Amino acid sequence: MVRFIVEDSGAGSKNLVCNFSGRMDTASCSECENELFEKVTELKAPVIFDMQEVDYVSSAFLRICLKLLKTVGTESFSLVNVHPNVKKVFKIAGFDRQITIS
Repeated sequence: MVRFIVEDSGAGSKNLVCNFSGRMDTASCSECENELFEKVTELKAPVIFDMQEVDYVSSAFLRICLKLLKTVGTESFSLVNVHPNVKKVFKIAGFDRQITIS
């Protein structure tokens, strides 16, 4: 469901890239949420959610994004490779005003 990659972003800083795949429904979110927040707390680095392989997000995933946004701040959280249908869900929820989505 999720793979974690720590990538060098230059000048000695790092990013935590989280590659999600499949449907991010309630069941899959509950499986990965604890591990995700452990990694975020451990690394204290900007977080990037790579959504290339995600075709569905539920309200449980939106809740994870909101919780992460409050944890790391708006400048340290972004979504990349978001499919148009998934992007529409974030837009309807108003997350596009708080999170960088591309």
